[in-house]
Amino acid sequence: MAYLVTGATGFIGRFLVPELLKRGATVHVLVRPGEDSVLRFNRCRRMWNAGDRVRAVRGDLNAPGIGVDPSWIAAHRGSIEHVFHLAGGLDSVEPGGGTRRVAELAAQLEAGLLHHISTAQIAGGWDGVFTEDMFDVGQVLGSPYQRAMLEAERAVRDQDRVPWRIYRPSIVIGDSHTGEIDRIDGPYYFFRLLRMAAQLPRILPVVSPQLGETNMVPVDYVARALDHLAHRPGGGGATYHLTDPRRQSVAEVFNLFADEAGAPHLMEVMPKQTLDVTLRVPGMGWALRQVGVPMDVIEHSEFACHFDSRQAQAALAGTDIRVPPLVGYAPIIWKYWIENWV
Repeated sequence: MAYLVTGATGFIGRFLVPELLKRGATVHVLVRPGEDSVLRFNRCRRMWNAGDRVRAVRGDLNAPGIGVDPSWIAAHRGSIEHVFHLAGGLDSVEPGGGTRRVAELAAQLEAGLLHHISTAQIAGGWDGVFTEDMFDVGQVLGSPYQRAMLEAERAVRDQDRVPWRIYRPSIVIGDSHTGEIDRIDGPYYFFRLLRMAAQLPRILPVVSPQLGETNMVPVDYVARALDHLAHRPGGGGATYHLTDPRRQSVAEVFNLFADEAGAPHLMEVMPKQTLDVTLRVPGMGWALRQVGVPMDVIEHSEFACHFDSRQAQAALAGTDIRVPPLVGYAPIIWKYWIENWV
């Protein structure tokens, strides 16, 4: 058995490839032209320590045919059982374009299954329960990223040459055992604020508007779940939410990390609309950016809906693959950030 993986050197990919290698297979990794991409691939290959079982395939998602040598396609036709597409985020330039080309490549290779890693962000502003069977149901998509990821899913669903499975992780944070991350993203931008807030008296809570719910999962859970779900018997057509089944508010998560930072807790005492007004105050957006918080991070850290992940949970039943409670590994996440990124 052999695999082809796009985005293998990204955050999720670096954890998924070792899971695939445990199965004794060869993993072909799409590597973009350019010195930086090649260096990143070589660093990851050394880390994976799998010798020639990890092989680079030159290609570019933005190029016709992804720029893969036709002779390579001919030589591997029928031998690639699984294509994992983890680089869907690159579709932001041409929504769905890169993913469509990956699907075409999978068809040329006569792959057994195309695994598309999407995101729970495609729920947009949906209010209520968003199920794994829901797709384009009129949800408001407030950002170019959300719209691009919806179109990437559409590109997978609209083709019928390769069976597919779609996976929607929520906000992916560090490894629950080591805290490892490879870049500052998402909720990590707020850690700097927490360090600053640690100078305030802890007995005085920080008053805030209602911030709604959020959903976070550690990268090791996502990688192990992907590996298991991808190898389940059967065909395609399934969508899995890789989300935490527990409901948790933004304030609850913030306060878990506030405890690690020694900072005061947030206390939500104002209507949610107050946040929208606050962010429009002249200078507020500038102030947040000065401490390293991009404005879209605030929007993407909150979900208006609750994610139903019953299909994923049922498919993972009988294994030890489950989302650990954030309270149990928040200290590990904080410790890794303090020791490696401050």
